[in-house]
Amino acid sequence: MKTEKEISSWALALYLSLEKDPNNFEKIFENLKSSLGKKIVYLPAIIKKLERIYRKEKTAKLFLSHDFKDKEEIKAKIKKEIKGLDKIEDVLDESLLGGFRLRTKDILIKASLNDVLVKLKNKIYGYN
Repeated sequence: MKTEKEISSWALALYLSLEKDPNNFEKIFENLKSSLGKKIVYLPAIIKKLERIYRKEKTAKLFLSHDFKDKEEIKAKIKKEIKGLDKIEDVLDESLLGGFRLRTKDILIKASLNDVLVKLKNKIYGYN
């Protein structure tokens, strides 16, 4: 297995183990160290990759048409509805006429005026 793939595999295994049992992190790291053996030199790269995986899994991007006054309230409601999010980054997207879009690692919520207009156009002209 190539080094980068191996590091990614170890990092993903570590992430999944820590997600399943975060209170047992010392034992998980001890098992990782003993499993790596001579490849212990990969540990810093594994941890760096683990951090990237964690950020990707736990972060969402909220694209806003303008700066909402109650933006923090919106973020709190999103975190309540979508379990497991630690951070929601907000980005102003001037291409949106109104509303927002939310993107996580596997969810895309389109709640902008643009999206409503595209749906309406597709319905009128018979596009699916």
